[in-house]
Amino acid sequence: MNITSRQRNVKTAVYFIIIALVAVIQSTPGFTFEIAGARCFLLIPVCVTLGMGEDEGLAAAMGLFGGLLWDATTSVHLGFNAVFLCVSCLISSTLVTFILRNTFIANLVFSAISAFAYALMYWLFFIVIKGVNGAELSIIYFYFPSAFYTAALFPIIWFCVTPVKRRLNSPVKSLN
Repeated sequence: MNITSRQRNVKTAVYFIIIALVAVIQSTPGFTFEIAGARCFLLIPVCVTLGMGEDEGLAAAMGLFGGLLWDATTSVHLGFNAVFLCVSCLISSTLVTFILRNTFIANLVFSAISAFAYALMYWLFFIVIKGVNGAELSIIYFYFPSAFYTAALFPIIWFCVTPVKRRLNSPVKSLN
């Protein structure tokens, strides 16, 4: 893809604005629906989808930015979301760059794996290890349903984000 430096800067700025808007939507009560107490982790599929097909450094930076915004709204696990999203975006971008193609199925698989890994790791690190009462059942009643909810909303997110990515990655034709 041959885009100019200016186009690359605009693309990066638009990606970061999208991530910031999604972080506001995710962290503001009432902006997202809760289904039987399960919440959608919108930043996971948005960051992973935007990062796939991009340079590994940019993908990691987008994951880090999304995670920092997510961490800014919580006081329990400072840094966990930033590290998790940074690593998830880096791994998915690296695999797409060197091994896989950037397709809907690849995006779906990486987003779903990231959502379930997030739910499991968060549950282990911040619920089970801390000895919270009812920790054993919270994975069944909250964390895995939230991961399923996130994976179920992925197609909507993908169909919203992909046209933006295509438009920003297409070179502008010169008038000469």
